[in-house]
Amino acid sequence: MNMKFDGEIVDWFILFFIVVFLFGGTYQRNSLWNSEAGLWKDCVKKSPKKERTHHNLGFAYQELGRWDDAQQEYEEALSLNPCYFLSMYNLGLVYYEKGLLDEAIDHYKKGIQLDSNFPDLFYNLGLAYHQKGLYGDAVEAYKKCLEAKPDYENAYLNLGLAYKRLKKQEKAIQSYQEELKCHPDNVYAYLELGVIYKERGDDHKALANLKKALTYPGLPHADEVAKMVSSIEAGRR
Repeated sequence: MNMKFDGEIVDWFILFFIVVFLFGGTYQRNSLWNSEAGLWKDCVKKSPKKERTHHNLGFAYQELGRWDDAQQEYEEALSLNPCYFLSMYNLGLVYYEKGLLDEAIDHYKKGIQLDSNFPDLFYNLGLAYHQKGLYGDAVEAYKKCLEAKPDYENAYLNLGLAYKRLKKQEKAIQSYQEELKCHPDNVYAYLELGVIYKERGDDHKALANLKKALTYPGLPHADEVAKMVSSIEAGRR
């Protein structure tokens, strides 16, 4: 695939790979969660008025990618206990996965009202805001996440992506650098620094960071990053 690696494409490329709820597709994993779903489905039949059994069945469905079934079970858990925090949060994740961003945001906010010290809520709220193009709101959400957990992986990276969208390059750079202080092996922070320095005309720093990214085995679209490096080097000759 011929892919122009400009700054905007890199941003969405990175966001795609760092969402926090990734679901495996192996037979072994599906077998495990099919067994879990069967177990909790039986528990629901025996104890239909317990929110925990509905929540756990919903989680098993969620792990299988059965979003509608998961949503139904989480909603049932919340009908039994409107303050059941984990179901509120996980229902937000399901809505996000289904592309229903407004509903996801609403449930994350309700979850925050129930527990304002849970960093995952703020992180995922930031992701949803970012997807809607509400970058200022995303910045505030990521900041809250970092207040709750200063070393939350990818939070500074995503904060930098939001700042970049807001044309605040210095704050973006600072955020990427903070990510690397907490997580020195975050290849996407190096990649973003390389791109932003390239856009600023600082070839030396651009090359240093892009070459650092290329040292990581398995870097997605490494060939495109290598072409970017070659282009910068050719321009310096």
